Amino acid sequence: MEEILTKILDAINDIKIQVAEINQNIKILERRLDRLEKVDSIEHRVEVSQIDLTDIKEIVEKVDSYQRNELKDFFEFLKGTSIKIFNEELHVINQRLDAQLTKIAKNEEAILMLNGKNNKVS
Repeated sequence: MEEILTKILDAINDIKIQVAEINQNIKILERRLDRLEKVDSIEHRVEVSQIDLTDIKEIVEKVDSYQRNELKDFFEFLKGTSIKIFNEELHVINQRLDAQLTKIAKNEEAILMLNGKNNKVS
């Protein structure tokens, strides 16, 4: 009977040792799982950030293309109208210069006529 009790006690001690080893293994696994959860969390955040960045990139590209098209049309409009306005202003300037040149020519002619009269009188 003593032998049986000794064997039972030895078996119980072996079971305690094995339970302690299982407990250590469980703690090690829990630490690994915690690390994996952190990695999963980081990966999830990275994925969400990539999605956000992709969405932002698409929005920026849409805004850029819209602005490019709108500004292109606007600049083409300005180019057309500014050339017309520039040509009109050049025409007005040329008319004014022609008028001034005509006045200068008349004054020179008057000066020459006065010089001619003064030379005849003297």
